[in-house]
Amino acid sequence: MSTTDVAPELVAVEPAADRVQPFAWKGVLAVSLGFAVVLGIPAARINYFGDELYFLAAGRRLAWAYPDQGPLAPFVAHLMDLIAPGSVLALRIPALLLMAAAAVVAAATARELGAGARYQVLAALAYAVSPLAFNQMQLITLTFDIPLQAAIIWLLIRWVRTRQDWLLIVAGVAAAVAFQAKWMMPGVWALLGLGVLIAGPRELLRRPALYVGTLILAVSMIPGIVWQVQHGWVESQMTEIIAQEQYAANTGPLICAIEIAFQCGLIGGLLSIFGLWGLTRLEALRPYRFALIAGLGLLIIVLVENGRSYYVAGFWPALIGAGAFALSTVEARRRIRTAVNALAVVSAVLYTAWMCSIPVPYSWEWARDFTGIDKPITDQAQYWQRESLTGPAGYETFTKAVADAVAGLPEAERKNTAVVGAAYVQASALEEFGRDYNLPPVFSPNRGFGYFGPPSDSYRTIVYLSVDGVGDKDFLAQFESTTVVTKINDPNGLPGLERLMTVYVCREPKHPWADVWSGLQTLTFPSGI
Repeated sequence: MSTTDVAPELVAVEPAADRVQPFAWKGVLAVSLGFAVVLGIPAARINYFGDELYFLAAGRRLAWAYPDQGPLAPFVAHLMDLIAPGSVLALRIPALLLMAAAAVVAAATARELGAGARYQVLAALAYAVSPLAFNQMQLITLTFDIPLQAAIIWLLIRWVRTRQDWLLIVAGVAAAVAFQAKWMMPGVWALLGLGVLIAGPRELLRRPALYVGTLILAVSMIPGIVWQVQHGWVESQMTEIIAQEQYAANTGPLICAIEIAFQCGLIGGLLSIFGLWGLTRLEALRPYRFALIAGLGLLIIVLVENGRSYYVAGFWPALIGAGAFALSTVEARRRIRTAVNALAVVSAVLYTAWMCSIPVPYSWEWARDFTGIDKPITDQAQYWQRESLTGPAGYETFTKAVADAVAGLPEAERKNTAVVGAAYVQASALEEFGRDYNLPPVFSPNRGFGYFGPPSDSYRTIVYLSVDGVGDKDFLAQFESTTVVTKINDPNGLPGLERLMTVYVCREPKHPWADVWSGLQTLTFPSGI
């Protein structure tokens, strides 16, 4: 950035015709991989999150699709579990690398738009030290969504500059892979097309390579569509359920918008503002406004449908890349440049300190007050805050309680015993941690776990772990006798993990499981709150 002691305000400087700078590989990789290592500190110390346990369970039952996502995350989870069984850090290594990849794409986008080396590194830093990057510590669907969607947008931006049609085919391949993580991709692809139709360059819509890429995406969808048809289009029900869960967590469009802003962080927030300014005001960025229109369209859909804030995150690396370029095209007083540098340093230091302190020890007095460890959790926001700072807890406690219930059965009865968890997270945890206790096979009628199938009719005894009484009446009614064995109810514990849980022993099912299982299945997650 040029400096002057007399310029009273920011003034846009027109870029040169051929403004593409060399890619700052060394600086970008140093920042991206360096902060991936920093993120690896809590990744190695925090226990599995619920969806990670579910993906491990789903990976042992690989399918073309699942009720709420494609097969990519379960496949990667299964692969990492084969390489390093039971290692939470090994499971998260792909997530850490994909976080770094998203930061690299942000820098590559800044470079493609014409930003110099310093601003490319700044774009990578802005992404790598954001709260959104912290969420990518987990191996979950957004871990794949963000870098793949960002890569597609970068490929389209590069096509605008170079007119190399093979980029459109590669974008189709990336979209096909992204679809295997989350079913959002066709909608994102359509919104990008709409953005091009509105803002141009419309020449893109006349390129055969675009339709080859679209065909690749369409073909990749066939196995998942067949699975959904065979299972009654479960995915269509998930949108409404997610909206209900968002409202239950006291979220709505306003809260969602605030969450999106919070995910940007300090330096990321600054670059986002510059990115919006640049895309709407700078002539040099006019050819790329299709991405802004598509992103705003997705944002409106997410807010109206009460979706989750990270659904729009795939557009963010492109936005901060545009912001880095816009920042590079203005002349500012020296103090502006100093402020940007200072904000970048502060962001990096605060992020590093945050990562090194997680999980927060309960012995820290301020932490006990901030995490509310001494108080009951009454809503999802409190749950998220506690879990994010201290990590999940309680898996070993309820797994041991179930194992004790199984061990208390007569030996002859144990041979015909299975375990059922009321919630998919608890069932997944029982399957993972239950290996240390040689637990019987685990089943659950909840969400994706329910589609793994019911217990065999040879299991005449079921050890059942309930959560908050949800579904208990219907499930317990399937047996001739039920007995309460253990109650787990730490008043200040995490709901559904350490609180409001009961272990039952259920004997003699009244009906074949194949006849009643579909009636017991539910997509609603019993959170215990």
